[in-house]
Amino acid sequence: MRAAARQEAPSGSEGIYESFSDMVLCTVIVLITLVVVLALNVVEQLNVYIEPNHFGGGANRPWLYIQAQNANYAKTASPQLALERAIHGDRPFVMVNLFSPSAAESSTTVKDGQTIATRDDISFSGQCDLTAYGFLQLAAGIDPGAFAVENLRTALMLPKFSHKSILLEPGDANGYTLQPENELALKTMAMAWPVYRDKLYPRRAAADYLDARTKIYVEVLESGDGQHRIMIGHSVFTLPEDVQNGRLGWLAGFSSGLTEVVYLGTAWNEPANKTNKRIAFFEENGFETAAEDYRTFSFPGQPSSYQRELMAKAQAARPDIPRRQLETYVRTAEAQQAVSLAIAEGMGAGSFLPPLLRHRDAWTAYTDHCMKAELGKTPPDWLMNEFLEPLGFSQAVVRGLRSEG
Repeated sequence: MRAAARQEAPSGSEGIYESFSDMVLCTVIVLITLVVVLALNVVEQLNVYIEPNHFGGGANRPWLYIQAQNANYAKTASPQLALERAIHGDRPFVMVNLFSPSAAESSTTVKDGQTIATRDDISFSGQCDLTAYGFLQLAAGIDPGAFAVENLRTALMLPKFSHKSILLEPGDANGYTLQPENELALKTMAMAWPVYRDKLYPRRAAADYLDARTKIYVEVLESGDGQHRIMIGHSVFTLPEDVQNGRLGWLAGFSSGLTEVVYLGTAWNEPANKTNKRIAFFEENGFETAAEDYRTFSFPGQPSSYQRELMAKAQAARPDIPRRQLETYVRTAEAQQAVSLAIAEGMGAGSFLPPLLRHRDAWTAYTDHCMKAELGKTPPDWLMNEFLEPLGFSQAVVRGLRSEG
C-alpha cells in the first residue's frame, strides 16, 4: 500500500526553495482576496452593478411629437384676442404645437391659462406653440434625414401625432377650442421638408436606415448682454430658460443614435451695414438672390400696401400696444396668412417661405462650409451644460466608423 505520509526534503537549499514558493503562493492568495474585497466595497459605495449580459443601443428612429389645427379667430370673443380677430378674422390660421415625449403622452388640462397635469403622479417638460410660419422658420434648421425604400426616398424622422384639444381663449374654460388634424400636420411638415409628401415607411428593419441621420443645425449668437442664445434655422432660443420652461422639450423626441446636433459656430450680425454671417457667405459664394432675400427677411424695409392696411386694423383693435411691436406682428401676419392658405388648399407658399427653405441649395452650402470650418474646434462650455446635456445630446459623434447618410 502506498504511503500517504509527506516525504521529507533532503537537507540543503531545496528546502529553502520549497518554503519560499509556499510563502509566495500564500502572499498572492492574500493579495487577490484583498483586491476582490476592495472591488466589492467600491462597487457597493458607487452603487454600480455590472451586468455583462445586458446591452444598450441607439438604433431607434427619431420622433417629432407634433399636432396642427386650423383656427378661426372670428369664433372667439375674449378681449385678449381682439388683435387676432381684427387681423385674421375667419381666414385660415394654421397653428402647430411641438411636444416633449412626456407632454405628448401625459394627460393634461388647462387651468388659469396654464397647461397642467390631470394627476399628481404625472410630470412633463412642456410644449412649444407656433404659428405655421413660425414652425417653418424653425424647421429650416432641421434635416429630417431619408433613406431609400423601393427606389423611393422615405423620411427617417417619423411624426408622432398628438391629439390634445387646444383652448385658444386663455382663462375661459368655455372658450373656443380647437381639435388637431393629422393630415394638416403632415401637410405642414411637407411644406418644410418635401420628403413628407411621399409615403412613409415606419416599420423597417434597422439595417435599412442605419446610415441615415437626422441633423439639427445649431449656431451660437453673439451677445453683448451676457445672455446665452442659439439659433435653429431662423428661430432664436435663450438658454437655459427655454430648456427649463419646456420650449425646447420637443428635442427630447429626437434623442437617438441616429440624430446629430451639428454645431455651426458663432453667428454675427451688423444691423448698421444690413449684413450678417449668412448674408456674407451667400454673397461671397454666388448666391446673390438668397443673400438679398435673407437681407429683406433680417432687415425689412418699408411695409407693403397690404401691411399698411393691416396696421390700421391692428392699431384700431389694440391702441395700447406700441407701434413697433404692431409693425413686427403685422409683417409676420401677412406671411402667416399666405402660408396657412397654402397649407389648407395644398398650394405652394412661394415667396412667403422663410429664405432658408426658399434657397435650400444656398443653405446646404452654408452648413457644409460651417461644419468644415468648425471641425476640431470646441463649442462653448455653456452650450454643453445648458443645451446638449439636459436634452440628452452629450455623446460626441465618432467619425470614420460608419458611412455618412
